[in-house]
Amino acid sequence: MATQKQAGAGKAAGNFFLIHGEDEFRVKAAARARVDALCPPADQAFGLEILNGTVDNAEGAALVLRRCLGALRTPSFLGGRKVVWLQDANFFADTNLIKGDALKDARDGFAQELKQGLGDGFVLVISAGKVDGRTAFFKTCKELAAIEIFAVAEKSYQQEKPALEWAGECFRKAGLRVSGELLKAFLDRAGYDTRQIITEVEKLSVYLGARKEITAEDIALLVSPARESENWDLPNAAGHRQLQRALDILRQLLFQGESEVPLIIGLENLWRDLLILRGCLDRGWLRLSSDGWKTEAQWSTAPEVEAALGSLDKDPRKIHPFRVIKLVEQARKFSSSELQRALAETLATHERMVSGSGAPDVLLEMLLVKLLRPTGSK
Repeated sequence: MATQKQAGAGKAAGNFFLIHGEDEFRVKAAARARVDALCPPADQAFGLEILNGTVDNAEGAALVLRRCLGALRTPSFLGGRKVVWLQDANFFADTNLIKGDALKDARDGFAQELKQGLGDGFVLVISAGKVDGRTAFFKTCKELAAIEIFAVAEKSYQQEKPALEWAGECFRKAGLRVSGELLKAFLDRAGYDTRQIITEVEKLSVYLGARKEITAEDIALLVSPARESENWDLPNAAGHRQLQRALDILRQLLFQGESEVPLIIGLENLWRDLLILRGCLDRGWLRLSSDGWKTEAQWSTAPEVEAALGSLDKDPRKIHPFRVIKLVEQARKFSSSELQRALAETLATHERMVSGSGAPDVLLEMLLVKLLRPTGSK
């Protein structure tokens, strides 16, 4: 899922725009909206020139850039403003197929031409995938262009928040109502790709007709399970005591071909981390403080804390602060005795798994049910 950033507009921000990022759908949508605002559809037959920037090699990139410069020197057929749209450019960052000195020279030469300025009445819009921020081209854009970036975070936990915001916006535009929990359930199936989210929302809208309230049954029936789970998803669901989500993730991971042994080791590591943090919380060695905007983990500096934690193989004070905060949220959902039992049960299940005392997938499911069933369940 993409996050959007607005870069500072340069000197020529009214006639030069760079829209780029790994989220192809949102880049295209933003570029189309920008072009339509600059040149209304009724005027595009004579006031807009589109150049396809998808090429296979450096020579193709150089040719496209020469054509782009040529378009910026050729007035529109009827005079007046001319918008040149270099669309879907895939050569502003080196790839395995498109790289080398010839490409660098072509980009550098293009940047030098742009520094000379665009003629009166000309507007340039470039939409592209990834752009290398170290290149002369991007440095020129930072100086001269208005820049929009739709970047996709590398880690899925970083993608979740922008995906929730995007999905919520899509449901609102479709006139559909969905609760926060069901919105998360929707993303668990649909994944974080913006195009997939739109497709699944449209599918739900067509199916519901006049009905506007989304139900869990609607999501289960219609939304395609497109997202691949990651191994860390299972401990994350277990740490939040989300039994159904943990079971769903486990089944998805096994369907993807993941081995049961790494999954149960991930659970063992989770319970160890939570047990240590639960103990720190209970002893007053760790607390979270918040000023309303930012939450921080604060560790006691007492000598006994140093003696106890410094001797551990994995000192929790060296865990990334963001992860500590997330783990503390989970540790607070369990008592120390519950975490001790969880670790013991998980280790025993691991032993049964490797000794062939049962089907590994069934043993894992039974473990999750035993540890995460609602309090008071028999």
